[in-house]
Amino acid sequence: MRFLLIPLMLVASLGLLLCALAQVAAIAGLLPSIQSRLSESVQMAAAAVLGGGIFAVWLPAVLLAQRINNGGRFKFSWKKVLAGCPPQMIYAVGGIFAYALINFLLAIASRDTGLAKGVRLFSGHAMVFYGMAFCIFFSSWRRPDLLRTRYCPAGHEVAHEDSFCPVCGLAVTQGAEDR
Repeated sequence: MRFLLIPLMLVASLGLLLCALAQVAAIAGLLPSIQSRLSESVQMAAAAVLGGGIFAVWLPAVLLAQRINNGGRFKFSWKKVLAGCPPQMIYAVGGIFAYALINFLLAIASRDTGLAKGVRLFSGHAMVFYGMAFCIFFSSWRRPDLLRTRYCPAGHEVAHEDSFCPVCGLAVTQGAEDR
């Protein structure tokens, strides 16, 4: 499983970079000149790759996040999922999220109705998905123990951050993974 994380991180980082470049081009007004140099089929292929790439990285990212949270939908914790990321990476993805929100509000408020507005809206949101997927993959790669289920000595499933079993109260050792 771990060998798949590197290619997924590469796809997510490439998608993030391309979306950031699309953002810059849309804001700087460079889209008409770029559009005139590319054929319509190349433009459609680029849009399909960026759009499809989100699904290619987001589906595995969601599955990993669910695995790290032991499948808990009601007690989902981003802190658990991103436990393997350095603080700077968490701040960066938070900044991307804030940027996407501000970009969305500014794009909606603008009177522009052309291609630039659509590219700004799409690429701004796509940056969040690509960035968060990269962080989830990086966290899983850096801390593979997050993907293993921990058990107490009595065999109860225990969260990664717990030192004691919530069911029986027994102390949990560090190597309490995979019975």
